[in-house]
Amino acid sequence: MSTYLDSCERCGQYDVAPVAAIADGAFGIVCGYRCSGCRAVWTCSWAIVPGRTMPPEPAAANFLDRHLSALLHEQAAVNRAHKHTAKRDPA
Repeated sequence: MSTYLDSCERCGQYDVAPVAAIADGAFGIVCGYRCSGCRAVWTCSWAIVPGRTMPPEPAAANFLDRHLSALLHEQAAVNRAHKHTAKRDPA
């Protein structure tokens, strides 16, 4: 059984393993997925589970990898922005 499995919302395939991941602060990761059935790509944010290895971020070898890498970095930036605004005092 793999770590950080997700399911595809487009075709319903279960147990899709992440093909890439980046750190999202000290205690989180953003994983990137590519469905083997319909080739859909998406991201999902997870809390890091102690003792589990974070999936590696692969080199961008083709358009699909660059696209997925861009999605990962965009989602991590969105997560950081949400965390930053949540820490601000409501004035």
